[in-house]
Amino acid sequence: MTTQMVRPWGLSRMRPFPAAAVLTAATVVLDADRQVGRWVGPDGLDVPELDRHKRSETCKETKTKTSLDGATDEGSDQQGDSD
Repeated sequence: MTTQMVRPWGLSRMRPFPAAAVLTAATVVLDADRQVGRWVGPDGLDVPELDRHKRSETCKETKTKTSLDGATDEGSDQQGDSD
């Protein structure tokens, strides 16, 4: 009895990677006015800066008030956002 090997479905959908474009590297120069690094492309123009993510506030802990006199207990509730 011969067993026939079944080719996985995903392999029939695979194609070679497209050709990659080689980009020239940007250099960092010191901006004398602001004293920070500035990225300059091979054409001499500034490389545009991308927006940055805001910092998360997930490490803020709150104190829970459970008694009528306003004393705080040692709760571990957390307040903040997530990315």
